[in-house]
Amino acid sequence: MKSKIQFLFLAALLLGAYCCSPKGDGSVTEIMVNGDKMYAFSLNELRSDTNIIALSSLVEDCDLVQLETNDDTYVNPWFTTVTDKYIGVRQRDNRPYMLFDRSGKFITNVGSQGGGPGEYTISLYDDIIDDKNELVYLTSMNSDKIMVYNTSGQFLRDIVAPIRLQKPKMFLEDGILTVIHMPFGNQAIAAQFNASTGEVLRGLTSPSHLVVRSFDGEIFNTRNVPGVFDFLHTSSDTLYHFDVKNNKIKPGFMMTFESSEKPFKQYYQVNKELLLTFIFGKGLVATDLKNKTSSWVKVVNDYYGNMPAPTFITQLRNGYWVYNLQPEQLIENIEDRLAKKDCSENDKKILNKTLSTLEEGANNVVFIGKLKSEVKNRMW
Repeated sequence: MKSKIQFLFLAALLLGAYCCSPKGDGSVTEIMVNGDKMYAFSLNELRSDTNIIALSSLVEDCDLVQLETNDDTYVNPWFTTVTDKYIGVRQRDNRPYMLFDRSGKFITNVGSQGGGPGEYTISLYDDIIDDKNELVYLTSMNSDKIMVYNTSGQFLRDIVAPIRLQKPKMFLEDGILTVIHMPFGNQAIAAQFNASTGEVLRGLTSPSHLVVRSFDGEIFNTRNVPGVFDFLHTSSDTLYHFDVKNNKIKPGFMMTFESSEKPFKQYYQVNKELLLTFIFGKGLVATDLKNKTSSWVKVVNDYYGNMPAPTFITQLRNGYWVYNLQPEQLIENIEDRLAKKDCSENDKKILNKTLSTLEEGANNVVFIGKLKSEVKNRMW
């Protein structure tokens, strides 16, 4: 079987990049590309066994929040964004963006579907809640506008982009709003705006390998690391960082493999030292950059009876682990865990206590854990 190594890795070597000697278990390599450090892990260096890691190794704490229940507040979540003050729910089926406080009390709908001011004609693709200035930024899948509201739901203004934005992702820092999207042809891949005035500050021509020909594919980002605008463009095999200050795209992380078939995967950064790679059909790989090790992993919620803790990209965003689900789903999850032979008496006590707080037919419940900023203890 012929070895197939990803293009960027080979291109980096041809451009004069060099690799540092691996440490740890040999699965992680540092690569210098045009003066910037990136990391790669080798899928072929992984052991076949899977390590169980506790959610408490990823988050500082974990709370279960009941969202307010009435006829107007039921949610159908797609992505849930948590900040120190708010819970924002970007919904499926073109339903409005919903804003709750951290106790779960409903505050307001933010915008709605339609063609008027402050309305979105197509599904929302990204959101930012700015606690400091009490603002909400929303972008739709295909538009030339970023919509700005206050946290009372009032539409304030549009920030108008010089190009049409396809599946845009946003990053806000020091009053600068940066947007990355899927560029067609000679479109810029990024634009930066003064967040207060909407003034266009600068753009960035797209590298040829990130130009797309169709609306297929996605852009994912997490914003988990302060000051780091990470994004994964599904047309590429690399997790990138956008250098906001220098208006530059830098390679950050990638996977190498030997296979006749390219694995379909998602990268997402948990903190500055830990990255996850979900490989469809195979499982989840954690890469510890601090200790230079990688492993197949499964995460359990040790705060709540060691139930499985989903760790898809929808759960790890904006500096939090967030799991938004219907109470009926959680009841089923708890009952499944209680039936397991390895469910300890202490686990049963915690799970039954949680079970007693749940009400079928109520609005969704949300697990919230603030992500740790670094790998504090070796996890495997």
